[in-house]
Amino acid sequence: MRQVVIRHPVVAGLLALVLTLYSFHLLVISENAEVKMDVESAGYEAAEIKERTNIFFLKAHKCASSTVQNILMRFGLERGLAFVLPTVNNYIGNPDPFSPDMIDDTLATSSGKYHIFTHHTRYSRESALEVMFEDSAFVTILRHPADVYESIYSYYNFEKMFNISFTELLKRPEKVTKINRRYYNRVGFNQMSFDLGFLEEDFTSEVKVSEFIKKIDAEFDLVMMSEWMEASLVLLADLMNWPLDYVVSLKLNSRPSNSIYLMSPSERETVLSWNSVDYRLYTHFLNKFRKRIREYGEDRMKEDIQKLLTLNAKLHFRCVKSLNNRGFGHTQAYRLRDEADRLCYYAARGELAFTEDLRKIQWHKVKVIDKLESLLSDYEDEIA
Repeated sequence: MRQVVIRHPVVAGLLALVLTLYSFHLLVISENAEVKMDVESAGYEAAEIKERTNIFFLKAHKCASSTVQNILMRFGLERGLAFVLPTVNNYIGNPDPFSPDMIDDTLATSSGKYHIFTHHTRYSRESALEVMFEDSAFVTILRHPADVYESIYSYYNFEKMFNISFTELLKRPEKVTKINRRYYNRVGFNQMSFDLGFLEEDFTSEVKVSEFIKKIDAEFDLVMMSEWMEASLVLLADLMNWPLDYVVSLKLNSRPSNSIYLMSPSERETVLSWNSVDYRLYTHFLNKFRKRIREYGEDRMKEDIQKLLTLNAKLHFRCVKSLNNRGFGHTQAYRLRDEADRLCYYAARGELAFTEDLRKIQWHKVKVIDKLESLLSDYEDEIA
């Protein structure tokens, strides 16, 4: 083959440039093919990781649980999922432990199984398993017991009920015997443990307290911590195979900061002495929570928290015109922008009103399905 020698420097330079661009083009094609294969492979793996829809959330009193509940109710509403719902208000079992027969027939699915349980109850593992699907995640949330009790005392107006203020009680702790009964047999000392099904008569038994904590540890997939809500929601999203968009929220049912009594260290110790079971429970799961974050990856957690905070800020800007204290018990509520959409409406909706919406929807579904089943049953009887 005759060798061609190009002597003109401009022509030679242009030819070199063309050959370089052609080589780069071939390289890009090769890399794109590899990327496509990686994406298809990743897509296959993603298809194998399906978002979870079934969750039992034990809504503990005064642990920022209303915010988590709202997330779950919005999730279920958008997907037409079935809820375990109380017939009225927002309790289904408490002080009595939950039992399936507490579900009214007008709100009961034909299968007897439900996707989401997120209303106040008293935990019973056996009964929960009867109504939840087999792959349901079990989740709850805890808070420092001193803060829980201070919040309970204020929210449920124990001062009026027991005729002694919280500050006076702290100054005269011997008066604690005056308040040693539960509000409506539901709310009082060691509230988180009580909600989780622990018997009051066992509060003083070291052995039974230890057994109880081990039981909860074995039965729950995630125990969130309200003081680290963002990290808790990141872990919830991870557990449920959800994107962070699913756990955006507006803070609900929280008191204004000027209504919260700031206890001294010694006062906190006094309150902890009244709630010793809760303190052991909280300490155990706080240590487990730290370990879970480390397993998730500290840098990854920080990055995801930043993403979630950004999403929450966008939601707040998109939805909220102003704040007020017109919620139940003078808790924080929202005045929405005029152009607020469906997401804004339900993210800001209070528990009782949202629950009533879900009841109406589920009641109508149950009624329509019952009517269909009655039709088909009559037809089968005619054939027979």
